[in-house]
Amino acid sequence: MGTSTWKLGVDVGGTFTDGILYNSANGVSYRAKVPSTPDNQAKGVIAAIEQLKSLLPAAETPKLRSLHHGTTIATNALLEGTGAKVALIVTEGYRDILVMRRSQVPGGLGAWVVYPKPDPIASLELTIEAAGRITIDGTEVRPFDEEGFRESIQSLKNKSPEAITVSFINSFANNLHEHAASRILQEEFPDLPISLSSSILPELMEYERTLTTVVSAMVRPKVEIYLDSLQSELKDMDIRILRSDGGLTSPNLAKEYSCNLLYSGPAGGVAGVAGMIAQKTNYKNLLTFDMGGTSTDVCLIQNGIPSLRRETTVGDLTVRAPSVDVRTVGAGGESAGAVPGPCAYGKGGIKATVTDANAVLGYLPPALLGGSFKLDFEASRRAVQLIADGLGLTLHEAAEGILKLANEKMYGALKSVSVERGHDPREYSLVAFGGAGPLHACSLARLCQSYPAIIPPSPGVLCAFGDAITSLRHEIGRTYICNLGEVKASDIIDTCKSLANQASEVLVKQGLPSNRQTHTFEADMRYAGQALSLPVGFSLKDLEKDGLDVLENSFTSLHHSLFTYSLELRVEIINLRSRAEEVSPGVILKQLSRSENGLPSPDALSAGTEMYWNGVTYNDVPIWERTRLKDGDKLAGPAIITEMDSNTIIMPDHRAEIDQFGNILLWPTEVEQGVRMEAEENQKIITQLVEAALANARLEMDGLILRSALSPAMREQLDYFPMISAGAGPNDGKMVVGQFGSYIQHFLKTWHGTIEEGDCFITNDPYEVQGGISHLNDMLVMLPVYHNGKRVAWTANQGHFTDVGGQSPGSLPINGRSIFEDGIQIPLSKLYDKGKLNEALQNVICRNSRTPDFSRADLHALVAACRIAGQRVSEMCVRFGTEAFETALDDLLDRNKIAFAQLLRTSIPAGKMTFTDWMDDDGTGMGPWKVSCTMFKEPLEDGSGERLIYDFDGTDPQAESSVNWLVSPTTWKMRSSAYLIKALDPSITLNDGAYDLMDVRIPLGTLLNPVRPAALSCRTHLLGRTLDLMIGTLGQRQPRFMTAAGFSDSPHLFYSGWRADGTWFQLYQIGFGGIPGRPVGDGLDGHSLFPSMKTVPNEFLELYFPLRIEHYATITDSGGAGLHRGGNGVRIDYRFLRAGEISLHDDRWLTKPWGVNGGEPGARSSKTLVRASDGARIALPSKGDFIAVKEGDVLEWRTWGGGGYGAPYARPANIVAREVREGLVSREGAQRYGVLLTDALKVDEAATITLRADMLARKLAEGREEGAFEINRGGTLAEAFERCQAETGLAPPRLPSGRTLRGPAAGLKHIIELHARRQREDRVEFGANYERYAGIGTKEDVGSRGGVRRCC
Repeated sequence: MGTSTWKLGVDVGGTFTDGILYNSANGVSYRAKVPSTPDNQAKGVIAAIEQLKSLLPAAETPKLRSLHHGTTIATNALLEGTGAKVALIVTEGYRDILVMRRSQVPGGLGAWVVYPKPDPIASLELTIEAAGRITIDGTEVRPFDEEGFRESIQSLKNKSPEAITVSFINSFANNLHEHAASRILQEEFPDLPISLSSSILPELMEYERTLTTVVSAMVRPKVEIYLDSLQSELKDMDIRILRSDGGLTSPNLAKEYSCNLLYSGPAGGVAGVAGMIAQKTNYKNLLTFDMGGTSTDVCLIQNGIPSLRRETTVGDLTVRAPSVDVRTVGAGGESAGAVPGPCAYGKGGIKATVTDANAVLGYLPPALLGGSFKLDFEASRRAVQLIADGLGLTLHEAAEGILKLANEKMYGALKSVSVERGHDPREYSLVAFGGAGPLHACSLARLCQSYPAIIPPSPGVLCAFGDAITSLRHEIGRTYICNLGEVKASDIIDTCKSLANQASEVLVKQGLPSNRQTHTFEADMRYAGQALSLPVGFSLKDLEKDGLDVLENSFTSLHHSLFTYSLELRVEIINLRSRAEEVSPGVILKQLSRSENGLPSPDALSAGTEMYWNGVTYNDVPIWERTRLKDGDKLAGPAIITEMDSNTIIMPDHRAEIDQFGNILLWPTEVEQGVRMEAEENQKIITQLVEAALANARLEMDGLILRSALSPAMREQLDYFPMISAGAGPNDGKMVVGQFGSYIQHFLKTWHGTIEEGDCFITNDPYEVQGGISHLNDMLVMLPVYHNGKRVAWTANQGHFTDVGGQSPGSLPINGRSIFEDGIQIPLSKLYDKGKLNEALQNVICRNSRTPDFSRADLHALVAACRIAGQRVSEMCVRFGTEAFETALDDLLDRNKIAFAQLLRTSIPAGKMTFTDWMDDDGTGMGPWKVSCTMFKEPLEDGSGERLIYDFDGTDPQAESSVNWLVSPTTWKMRSSAYLIKALDPSITLNDGAYDLMDVRIPLGTLLNPVRPAALSCRTHLLGRTLDLMIGTLGQRQPRFMTAAGFSDSPHLFYSGWRADGTWFQLYQIGFGGIPGRPVGDGLDGHSLFPSMKTVPNEFLELYFPLRIEHYATITDSGGAGLHRGGNGVRIDYRFLRAGEISLHDDRWLTKPWGVNGGEPGARSSKTLVRASDGARIALPSKGDFIAVKEGDVLEWRTWGGGGYGAPYARPANIVAREVREGLVSREGAQRYGVLLTDALKVDEAATITLRADMLARKLAEGREEGAFEINRGGTLAEAFERCQAETGLAPPRLPSGRTLRGPAAGLKHIIELHARRQREDRVEFGANYERYAGIGTKEDVGSRGGVRRCC
């Protein structure tokens, strides 16, 4: 037997290290499983190899030439934060790129209240800015300052970085500056590894490129140490490391591109399935399902090729590195976070896990690992019984419930790689492996209808087998931005050949000659203007033969398969890449001897057991020994097939066959009479399953919109909000899953036409749905879901459309006087009537938009998302039964109501709590505008509990401009309950169930309940300000909830005009600022309070709009000082490269975001236009339309910071000093915390103690109690007016109480009384200056478009 035929694969997992020795000539294999050694993974690897050698017959003494190895070393270094200390070199003005990330706070509505602030993976103390600038097309506009750079990096020498990363803006287009920086760094730091973003990831998107390169540099030393140690142990044995994309690489390349190892472990299993199943059987389309101890990984294989994605997610970091498209969910045998593991393991575990549930139901044999690991079934029963007692279930019902919930999570993951990608799981076979996967194969196959379900031999060590059979691979890519209509096929062919040559050379250097290589090609493509691209594979032969039609047709077909539609838009290429791979011989597997009659041999039966399944106990269930089964054996369920590393359950509704390679093929059988199906399950369990299934459906809606919408507002900034609500019945229209509350009930009250299957309703009119949507840009679609002729649910979606007409680009005119000036109004209408599209209505919507392509694509996306959710609801009705499904929705709503009632009783104190805040102005020179809320409790009419009342009496009468916000009572109930739940009891389900326990009282004719046709387009400022209002109201007596005021807005910038080629451009961008200081800690710098929203990459903006972002960083000292610092605001400098007009929509330029409980307020916002012609600096209003800009002008956009929480002098002094060194706080600003620093920026301990004692003494002398509730606004309104011109460069606004009321609300008696009351309040506040600030005695001017245009 030739020694070169043996393949050695070793995979390191969290619990076990698996090894396999495989003979590629005859298929013979030996397997090993040893405990992992986290302190030094090499020890476990060597132990596995030694165990494999011991299994070989004495006559076999092969020389093992190479090790194919999957490792978690890179992943562990990232998750545990044990990687290298990385210094980061960035473009001047981009210091905080890793601090702001993409400004997104994960977790849904209210998540920012409790989300812990993460540290950037490259410290700001080790971040250096370098002067010099490259444009998006690779042009150098400012040369690299080599002398200044060399001087600036000297400060790193006493900070001991262990690696250095260079990532400059637009370096993918021209890496000249990065290479210049690298040369100097190599001279100054000759012993440190230097990573360049243009080498690691030469692609568009600056944050992703920077993060990927830093991650690679961070984990590289750990990878180097480990691989060097392993090589030392293995001596002359070659090592090949498994990459995340399933290919092998040399140790040197693994070190250089360490970020490509983050999914090394899961990739091995997928490679094993591809080699063992896809290559050797007739089943080429597969869903892989790898269930281990704590998590489950799933992936899709089509035509024998695993699907790949261009990113890898570890924790909350998403790295742009190719990987198998594995999705992971926290559902494994040890799920529930039980440490030290399942109770059955006898190691002290007391919490029930999935493994324990399997044990209770009889799905596990008495011992694992070939009988060497005995299980404690009694401990499992005790743990599961505790859950059963709490839910009022039997022991077996509780155990089945645990498994069904785990299965539901895994089912959702399987759908995410199949259905959400446009693949029907019924056309795929499920392959289950990992230690626990075969236990759940029948259940998952039944849910997915993916048959046969296949259990490969040795499923517990399949990842190691995948390592052993995988081949060398290397990929080279580059950004190649071009419109297909403006490029030649020959140019693309030449570029691809160049990339192929580069990839080939890499493999040649690893010892693989070019004649043993194969090449594939891929282009990232999208419709012009889209943010997300689709990877399209192609061959050079087809491209040479048929030209660019090959690419366009392939892209169009792929887009249609994923999103059900295509568009008549220009198609563009973003990236090209070539993949070189080793040509490997086919996998040889040992074949089993053939069964004579299809019956297992009696000696294969090892024991019998008892099993419980769907309400029935089965006795004398056979346990078969897998190694003794033959090709053609047929086994009926129920049965267990056991082997050393795993156990397979054949459920009573399934049968099994053994194929020639030893695979177990599971098929469904006809259900026997008396076997109970899911629809007959305990309703409590069904409710839990429906809740999980609805959450999965909601995620599908998100995913489809993200991939198919066209506008940056929806695709990149995620300004869309899907929901699913109950259908016909007492809860008709109540939202069950979503986040902004239901508008369906408003629709049902208004709509008088028919509602039929296939209908889809649309509107953008807030008045018709009582504020369920808030301005005309929010397009709302609603789809009734029918099953067997009954309306069982609604699905709905609202998304922000970039433009719906109106007087200003973007359809948010600040000085609109009525909703008619805001844009086109779409009354409640049928967009689809019994499934037929109303093309005329669709054309009207698109024709009245300045961005019709965006409108058409986004409308498609909203409807498609509703339809996919409707389809999932129908599937639930089939699966559980319509009645059980509807009961589940009612139960979920009731559960929310009961839990919220308990929250009212225990966590909301008695007595009235009132809070007031202000919106600074309305864009026409009038303000500030008062909003006020009083919260209290009233007994319910039947005496069964209490109702929470929100009373907005005292809020100003509605404005004549467009800043009014028509607040839907359901929206306010959702927002307030979401924040209360997030802060006080996150376990409560969030839906519309508790709405009967709240009452929202907003006087008609006020800012928050205006009378039609009041303009609403710029409601965002009140939407944000009422968030501060809610926090201030709820938090006064609930310390866990009380935060300071933060960046409670989503300010807009519009920039529009004509390009040189005569095409129209129109930018709509949302800005972000400082999250406030919170009870849980500091506020995040430069982030969004609103759920899911994130920034658009600056390189994307520069690619599609004539501008350059020259500064993008947080503003030092803008966060309010406090025990927990408020997050800093952001400064963005836009240099306009074409003449045009801008619109500004912002706030907090006059009043400050208040601090709380001793914390100081955050800094104000400001906008300054710097003229290119003369350098003049012009202070701009926070709100304004039609501001003319010329080529070369710069807009300095500064957002506000978050207020501080708690006394500043209580903040640890060492943290203050560190933030001074990081640039987040200035040396002078440190004194606000009572911290004095030495010249080395270290804490001056003695001086700090003295200063802090003085600060405390002054506070006590002022009568302010330590720790007492207080709000610090930075002064009174009257004081803000007096200082306004000097501090902001702008004149103070005119008080609304001095105006003459106009419009339909002016004659309402309570509004007249309110207006008089507000005048009295302002006279008290402003005293003798009232008439001056109210504009009384001057000519009243409500503003004009021309006035705003003339401001600059």
